[in-house]
Formats: sequence, structure tokens, C-alpha cells
Amino acid sequence: MAATITEQLADWVSSPDPGISAEARRVARLAILDVLGTTIGARRSPDYGVLDFLVAGGGTGEPTLLGRAGHLDAPRSAFVNSYAAHLLDFDDSSGDMAGHPTAVVFPAALATANEVGATGADLLDAYIVGVEVSCRLGRIVNPHHYDHGWHPSATLGGIGAAAASARLLGLSSEQTAAALGLAVAFANGLKASFGTPAKPLQVARASESGVLAAYLARSGAYSRADIFEHKQGFLRVFDSRGPEGVSLGFGSEGWSILTPGIIIKQYPCCGSTHSAVESARALSPLAADDIKEVRIELHPRRRTHVDRPAPSTALEAKFSVQYTVARALLSGNVTLYDFTSERVSTPEIRALLERTVVHDLDAPDDRVEDRYGARVTVTLRDGSEHVEFTPVALGRAPGEMLAATRIVEKFHACVDARLGLSRAAELLATVTTLDSVSDGPAQILALSAAG
Repeated sequence: MAATITEQLADWVSSPDPGISAEARRVARLAILDVLGTTIGARRSPDYGVLDFLVAGGGTGEPTLLGRAGHLDAPRSAFVNSYAAHLLDFDDSSGDMAGHPTAVVFPAALATANEVGATGADLLDAYIVGVEVSCRLGRIVNPHHYDHGWHPSATLGGIGAAAASARLLGLSSEQTAAALGLAVAFANGLKASFGTPAKPLQVARASESGVLAAYLARSGAYSRADIFEHKQGFLRVFDSRGPEGVSLGFGSEGWSILTPGIIIKQYPCCGSTHSAVESARALSPLAADDIKEVRIELHPRRRTHVDRPAPSTALEAKFSVQYTVARALLSGNVTLYDFTSERVSTPEIRALLERTVVHDLDAPDDRVEDRYGARVTVTLRDGSEHVEFTPVALGRAPGEMLAATRIVEKFHACVDARLGLSRAAELLATVTTLDSVSDGPAQILALSAAG
């Protein structure tokens, strides 16, 4: 009998040498640096304290949380760190996954690695394997999965988190298959949550469930071996097309972490707004009183969840292409400081939002890269019209990661105020050399928890 999808994944996840290249490790170190920045930087969010009750109920011991003091077990540490990682919506994404892999997989890997005393190299490899599992599954089920309204960061991310944790726990192929099956059974998350605190919370739950699945599998729990293929399994329920013709692509397709790659965000808002933001930046700066109308054209796949004409909260504003374009037109950029209740409600912004319209972009839909274009047309009161089209924002094209220097700058912008320059530099050095740091997970947590 042919191996099931779960068994194929488990064989690869638990293999001594999954074939990770030096380039994959280089990209992974940058992605880890980036998510540490977004996690620690989340302290500035007014929604950060929603998990204070959970942290207060923890135990004593070495730090297990990023950006704050506290000691929790591995599943709850993953939950808290994942929530913070995704809270600003400034963390990375993947075209294959159609979601945010690192905010789910890395907190799970870090929590497990720290608990078992893994090395920096072990942590790095487990993170890469977990991301790859999430993204290869994304290749199979997307765009149908995403278009149905599922949130892949949560539904697929938890499976990747289970893969990373299982590898760090040293589970056998059979135990790893059980962990993956349990993570599939736990999968959930809806795009309807976008713009609310439920979005980072369902991402956090996925990271926690991945760790739980691995530990439960080690204790003997399991799910169906054919949880993907079953007539009421993942592929038919979450995709509807069924398992026919499914290929995981191991050995025949390139690494997802390299192509289309990890997308590092330049702006702390939904990635579907970024091409429009860049079009607006090219037209800036403009005075609000001089603008008669703003017309934004987005690919229908992008427009679905970012057409929010009147956001009332900072979280909603992160998913409003109208708001992010307005900010970019007026100031020439979109920053973390633009997402506060005060900034969202300024009179000139509210007035400009009333003069902004959004339409579908007439664009092909054959390739992922066709779906990121955005056109912004500004009509001024003097009758002049100014147009800018951006096919894809910088760093979002397949295989085009944001330059390492820009990633480091973003990291410092997120963490320096919290950690101080010295500790921030130490954390950067630790991540940069993570392959050779024997106590890498513990060092990351000790440096990140300071301040």
C-alpha cells in the first residue's frame, strides 16, 4: 500500500538529513531575526497585555518568553510568543502558504528547543523543516483553501509547528506521523477574523497546538494515518478537491523557503495593501485638502479582505487599503506609529477616506505574481490626475527577499527601544551565527527577555 501524505511527510521530517542547503539556512536566519523584531516590538501594541493573565499564572525559572519576563511550559510559551509575533501584522509571509509561516513555526520550535536543550543548529533546521511542511501543503491546497475563507497561517501553520516540534523531540517516523495527524485534527482559523484580536490569537493557538501534538504523540496519542486523504479528511474539507494528483514534491520541486521564498514586510499592515502603499508613496507627499478623489485598483483576491472604507480601530486600519494608502499619500510612508486609535481618527484622514474608492484591477490570474498589482489614481482639485501602478511591492516578488541590510534596520527599529543597543547587538550576533551557538535557544530567550 502506498504511503499516505502524513507518512510521507513524517519520513522526511524525521530523517537525519533532510537536505537543507546553506542558502536555506541563510534565509532562515534572516527570517528568525525578523520575527524576533516583530515579537519584541509588539510591546508597543495596546493589545499586548491581553495575555498578561496567562503569564502571571506561570512558574519560576529561566525565561521562556520573548520581549518580557516569564516562564511557561512549551505549549503556552509558544502560544504567548506566537501571539506577539503576529500582533503587529509586521511578520513575514509566504506565497505558497498564503499566510505567515514564521510567526507560527518559530515560537513552537523555540519553545520545544529550549525545553529539550537543543543547539542553535537544531533549532534552525527544525524551523526550516516546519516552514517547508506548511508551505508545501499550501502548494497543494491554495488558492482554493485561501479563497474559501480559511486562514492558512492557522490551518497550515499548526501542522508545520508540529513538524518542527516533533523533529526537536527526536520522534520516530511513526510518532511524527501521529503528531502531524493530531495537528491536522486541531487545524482551524478563519479569514473573517482579520482586523480583530482573533487573528493573532488563532495563529497563537496553531503554534501551541503544534507543540501539543508533538508531545501528545510522544505519549502515545495519534490520529488517522490517512487524515489528509480520507473522504472526510483535510483535503476534502479544507480544499474540496480531494487528494487526486497530490504531490509533495520532495526531490523534484525547489525549497519553498527559497522560491517563492520568505516575504519580509516593509510595512506593518496586511501584505495585500503593500503594492498600493508603494504606488501611493510614489505620488506623495500630497496635502489632503488638495485631493479631490483617490481611486485604488486591486486584484480581486487582494481586495476581498482589505476593502475597508471606514476602519474604526488600529487593527482594522492594518487591513484597510484605504487607510494605508491615505497615510502613504500624505506622509510618504506607513510606519508602526500610524496604527493607533488617535492616528486612525484624525480629521484629515477621515475626510480623505470619504473621498477614496476601491475597484477591482483588471489583471490576469494565472500566476501568484499576477495577483499583487495595484494602481492608485489621485485626482486633485485643480483637475490634474496622477497615476502610479506597482506590479509587486519590493521584496514580495517570488525569489526576491528583502535585502539583509533592510531586515537588520527593521529589526533595530523594532527592538532597540526595548532591549537597548547593546543587547540588540548581542541578539543580532547570536542569530547571525545561530548554526554554531550550542545553547542558541537559551541565548535568544535570555537576550530577548531583558529590559
